[in-house]
Amino acid sequence: MLIKIGGDTLALDPDIRHQIETEAAKLAARFPEADIETQATIQEEFDPLHGHRIRCELSTKLAHGPQVIIRDARKNAQEAITQAFTAARRNLRRARGKPPLTRPPALQTATSSV
Repeated sequence: MLIKIGGDTLALDPDIRHQIETEAAKLAARFPEADIETQATIQEEFDPLHGHRIRCELSTKLAHGPQVIIRDARKNAQEAITQAFTAARRNLRRARGKPPLTRPPALQTATSSV
């Protein structure tokens, strides 16, 4: 499993990085047959309604499936990371069961020569 961790200075915190890596390992163990690429972004933000919050955004892609993007914001980083990975596991399980979208064949238009 490939994981990239980014964001503001929170992404440099060793405890937060360790939690993201642990949750990513759980995600990979849940889908052992699939090659998963994950990008995790963690950053602090200010929401006028809720005040200071930590936003965790996950972009996860199965090798042969759709990309799943999860965003979660909580008061502390551990809750945001846990909730984002929980939602990612649920959404990847659902996405894995669906066949990939296929495009219908292009319509052929008849041209007549006069």
